[in-house]
Amino acid sequence: MPACTTEPHLTFDKSVIRDVLNYLDKDLDDKDFIVEKSDKSQRVLTIDGEEISVKEFGGVQKGSQVFIKDDLVSLMRLTKKK
Repeated sequence: MPACTTEPHLTFDKSVIRDVLNYLDKDLDDKDFIVEKSDKSQRVLTIDGEEISVKEFGGVQKGSQVFIKDDLVSLMRLTKKK
């Protein structure tokens, strides 16, 4: 059974990804990588320095613009940092 938490979190369906990215001033390039809205040649990087595609997008670290992939290794790294 998962632990209870009082911290708010947002879960969203992949169908609204463009709205989420727009809110974060991000967009997608022609290869579906997340990029800066103001400079579409600048791809967003994960904390490990990797470019992140929309298919890999798992979220953004609370209070930051640190993008997280939706794989187990990335999620484990996030929990270790807390």
